[in-house]
Amino acid sequence: MKNHRLPHLPLWAWCYLLAAALWLVYSGAVLAFDTLCYATGRLRPQTVTLNDTALYTLEQLEYDGQSTLISTEGDPKLFLTPGQPVRTLRLVAQYSAEGQEKDLYYHLPGRGYTAALRVWPTLTGPDEYSYTVPFYAGQNLRLDLCDRSGVAITVQAIVLNEPQPIASYFVPSLWQLLWLTALPGLAACGLQLAAEAVSALRRKK
Repeated sequence: MKNHRLPHLPLWAWCYLLAAALWLVYSGAVLAFDTLCYATGRLRPQTVTLNDTALYTLEQLEYDGQSTLISTEGDPKLFLTPGQPVRTLRLVAQYSAEGQEKDLYYHLPGRGYTAALRVWPTLTGPDEYSYTVPFYAGQNLRLDLCDRSGVAITVQAIVLNEPQPIASYFVPSLWQLLWLTALPGLAACGLQLAAEAVSALRRKK
């Protein structure tokens, strides 16, 4: 009868394999959760325009009554209250000036909108900025549409909860990729140092 042994790999390799396995499990769980939410109607595709004034409030922004917002000061915000959880948001808008901040903030109970709960956009088409919000986020969102006054923003649509390709659930964001790259290596170093410390203590006894 053959003995099936695990391959002999360095500690750092096992740490990276474990991180990859945990990422796949996490991503699969999020996919299953979203699928269930779509099936039960908890998540539904929704398009918000500037005519839907009951679904948003403005701060440091003026609405021209058609499709354009004009920033009046340097930190304009659009607070979105769509009445459902949001997993994805796609902003379709044209700007009169380039290089504008377009951050999205979600909130958790008791925390409000903080820098730790910020999502950066991905440019997914001409004048299209897409965001993915964590599944545990609250319903209300804050869009920081620009970072100076006098900017005209023509908003065609804010599209919520578009179903995403299955493969996209398993592609880490830039920050997630950074953590997946750094944390297993740090864990391996910590475990190696701990093992050497324990070995040194045993030799002294």
